[in-house]
Amino acid sequence: MVSDAFQLVLMLYGAFFTQPKTLAVLGWIGLFMLVACLFGLRARVFSRKAIANSLTSLGVLAGNVLLAPVVYLITERAARFHAQWGLGEAIAPLWQGWPLWATILAAVILKDFSDYWVHRVLHTRALWPIHAVHHSDTHVNGFTTFRVHALELVLMGLFYIVLLSGVGLPAEAVAAAYVITALHNAYVHFEVDIDHGRLNWLLSSPRFHRWHHADVPDAYGKNLANMIPLWDILFGTLYRAGRCEARMGAEAEGIPGTDPARLFFLPFQLWARRLGEMRGNASPAPGSEKP
Repeated sequence: MVSDAFQLVLMLYGAFFTQPKTLAVLGWIGLFMLVACLFGLRARVFSRKAIANSLTSLGVLAGNVLLAPVVYLITERAARFHAQWGLGEAIAPLWQGWPLWATILAAVILKDFSDYWVHRVLHTRALWPIHAVHHSDTHVNGFTTFRVHALELVLMGLFYIVLLSGVGLPAEAVAAAYVITALHNAYVHFEVDIDHGRLNWLLSSPRFHRWHHADVPDAYGKNLANMIPLWDILFGTLYRAGRCEARMGAEAEGIPGTDPARLFFLPFQLWARRLGEMRGNASPAPGSEKP
């Protein structure tokens, strides 16, 4: 019985990791790592602590790669359930006749809109323990892009099912939007002070996003947009400032910055501690209050 279950798991992982889509994603990750290293060397930001944080982010990535088939199964079943409503099929004809570039642009805008709201939800008290993993990096750089808890990947996938699959966009447009937004997400995490001036409302910059990661109370829960800061302007979460020299991370709140294993269990630890607070059996959980 145990051996059969083990073989089934191996077959599942083998089938997942040999898919062309999976291999393409792993290829993009490899290319990104090279670019991130080049940027880091050019900016001369590879201190010992920065390297330790980068290795931790890669450790989180390795864990997520191992969990990827599980995340895929959850989101795939959710997508099948959502497809039964037929909303995407009903709206799909509306995109017929649109040029590919226009459908890609629409997909990028809709995906970024989805990213804004899932990000905003993750900054609520209930779900902050999940997103705290991403904010644990005290040396934010390109590798921080990979520091995302598996539960956050599931939540993002569910949002995409509703806001992307539900509007019937062509698959190739959605795939292109994923690539574009992923590359831009990596760009805004680079440890360089780049500002977009008059285009700040349209396209987020590394300076814009560094303030989101800054351990500055006025900036908590601000600059939530991944790509289009217009969402922050419209929904009141914009934080304007100059060059960001503030401290990153959340070590002051007791959140570890360089321990991938502890980061994996962090959400469950904070939730358990918060449950104890509600029952009156524990003091406030360190790191559980930062929005």
